[in-house]
Amino acid sequence: MLLFVTGGTGFLGRAVIDALLAAGHQVRAMVRDPRHKLPSAVDAVEVGFEDGGRLRELLSGVDAIVHLAGKVSRDPKDSAAMHHLHVECTQKLLDAAEAAQVKRIVLASTSGTIAVNAEPRRLATEDDEPPFELIGKWPYYTSKRLQEQEVLRRDKKGTIEGVVLNPSLLLGPGDERLSSTADVLNILNRRVPAITDGTVALVDVRDVAPMFVKALTAKRGERYLLNGANMSVRSFVERVALAGGVGVPKLKLKTSWAVAGAKFMESVAEVLDRVPPIDAVSVDMGGYHWGCSSKKAERELGFVARDPQATITATVRYLEEKRLFRRS
Repeated sequence: MLLFVTGGTGFLGRAVIDALLAAGHQVRAMVRDPRHKLPSAVDAVEVGFEDGGRLRELLSGVDAIVHLAGKVSRDPKDSAAMHHLHVECTQKLLDAAEAAQVKRIVLASTSGTIAVNAEPRRLATEDDEPPFELIGKWPYYTSKRLQEQEVLRRDKKGTIEGVVLNPSLLLGPGDERLSSTADVLNILNRRVPAITDGTVALVDVRDVAPMFVKALTAKRGERYLLNGANMSVRSFVERVALAGGVGVPKLKLKTSWAVAGAKFMESVAEVLDRVPPIDAVSVDMGGYHWGCSSKKAERELGFVARDPQATITATVRYLEEKRLFRRS
């Protein structure tokens, strides 16, 4: 197949492009900056979502689109930028796809549009309704949910064939922009003063990437949760600390107290014109439960997840190689 890929220079994007090429597909990748390096086999094209005519031209003859472009941020100040990229730019891409008669669209979303709860409960599945009262607190998840709805709405209408993949927290080597692995780095650099009582869901980017190949021929209109492991925040922190040879925070706080402390440190850092040791949004999120099941993806896509400690160890080693963390 000839595939058009957006977001190919990101953490997930690079892994997906490698998987697509390994499967024998031709890849045409959308780039905004020619300095971003992609494999030589990739046809890198400079084009923006706003370039409707040029975009339609580049989509001519394409068999499917793999839409990975996104912005991962917990900063409320990025709300407008995330809505523009995830919702408005996706609408422009879908308009161009329809004009160029490209049917198949595989969208990269996140498990957080489905799998988050205030209280511990059974693992979330694809059949669960989105908890709008929770994801509405975080602009990233709100914009990603609206993005999913746009793809699935057009699939139901019959103008495209949409498939949505929902990976949990992406870890593993290769996250140059720290889009997903910042939590690991904070633990390694002892910027997590206390442990909250939530749960974490994580998956290896190397296990997720091949699923985009499988999604090219999956049943239209489906979504698939991709998750490698569910564990408590304490277990996650302990596993990262073990891999990095650092100490584990001994203090455990209720989420409300931890958030209050984080907000206080943010206010002090603002007065001193410094970067706060940790942001209150991340602390708040750490008090929720993000567990989900990948049974459907295992059954229909052949998804297999490696041992989570292997993923965490590979992430730590990558951060160490990049000199973002120095082992004691």
